[in-house]
Amino acid sequence: MVTAQDLEPRSLSNIPIKGNFAVASYAYSEGNILVDNTLPIEDLNASLNNFVFAYARSFKLFNKLAKVDVILPYSVGEFSGKVTDIDSSTYRNGFGDPAVRLSLILIGAKPLSGADFMKQEQQKFKLGVSLRIRPPLGQYDSSKLINLGANRWAAKFGFAASYDLNKKWILESQYNTWFFTKNNSFFNGNTTQQKPLTTLQVHVTHIFKPGIWASVSYGLSRLGETVVNDIDKNDPQNSSRFGAAFAHRLGKKSSIKFAFTSGITARYGADFNTFALAYQFMWFDKK
Repeated sequence: MVTAQDLEPRSLSNIPIKGNFAVASYAYSEGNILVDNTLPIEDLNASLNNFVFAYARSFKLFNKLAKVDVILPYSVGEFSGKVTDIDSSTYRNGFGDPAVRLSLILIGAKPLSGADFMKQEQQKFKLGVSLRIRPPLGQYDSSKLINLGANRWAAKFGFAASYDLNKKWILESQYNTWFFTKNNSFFNGNTTQQKPLTTLQVHVTHIFKPGIWASVSYGLSRLGETVVNDIDKNDPQNSSRFGAAFAHRLGKKSSIKFAFTSGITARYGADFNTFALAYQFMWFDKK
């Protein structure tokens, strides 16, 4: 599974409960995939067309504002490189591993709906937690080194905090840790496992008016070494990325977002430039 670190500004946005959100997005990624020197492949490059379909719903949980979302990715991509010094290329298309995420705002947002939500005073400080589960349901073939699915369970637990400076500028930070199970059907009859991977993100967002905003982001990853056949490869997945996003409300129920991310440093893993376009449509229960 080839992924880049997600940069997600405005993850603590205040929303009414009983809301439904449908999202369709397209992203084009191009760049290098830095692999372990022990693998029989060099100069691995990829160009990926990624389509993501998601649904989210907001509700009240433990008297807190909560949201659950389901994410389904589909990718079409071409990979090229040298296998045992021979120029090679391959093509992949299919579903990647889906994800389910539960997020909860602990401080700074009340679980309100309708007119009560519109009347509430926005809090400057917010603190939230989230849990994302990624089951191994994506396309995977153990006879191939490059796959769209990872053939392992993954779980990400994280904290996020934001501070509204003056209703125009928002500072936000996120700290997450990924945990992975073992892949017992890795390439060429091997087993592989990844140690916990930690990520940190910082976002600065400017609100032009309700529904229109722009942000710049910085993210880094640390640790996440791989273990092949119970042998530590000493390959920490250290990397850093920057990004920018712009969102514009199209009407009362829909919005569009443009985003760009690029790698700054990377030792192993994906080092991509990514351009993304997302459309969101929302509606609320009639009651």
